[in-house]
Amino acid sequence: MSAESVAYATLKAASAVTALVGSGDAARIYPDVVPQEFALPAVSFQRVATEAVNTIHSTLLATRVTLDVWCMDEQRYAAETLADAAQAALVAAHFTLTNRRAELDYEAGIWIAVCTFDYWVI
Repeated sequence: MSAESVAYATLKAASAVTALVGSGDAARIYPDVVPQEFALPAVSFQRVATEAVNTIHSTLLATRVTLDVWCMDEQRYAAETLADAAQAALVAAHFTLTNRRAELDYEAGIWIAVCTFDYWVI
């Protein structure tokens, strides 16, 4: 199972996340690309790096996948609250948080809490 599949399933199953972004098919959890017209709050995630760990004989031992998870809302505290929920769910699913930062899309008026996670696929 890919890191993206695990992340998506984890976020859709996390009640603290779905309480904020909706549940089932109406959940505002988007792999890779957020629709142009979307409601807030919302979560998006994307693979930003892949590192293969090989033996000296080129046998693949594991792969470290890095994902950025973008938690978006109109207020910073709301985006951070969503990020807290996503972080708790993903850490429980063995994702390792490596960075967290805040961003603001001035034109759209959207606050974004970006969490970066590593996930090992063995």
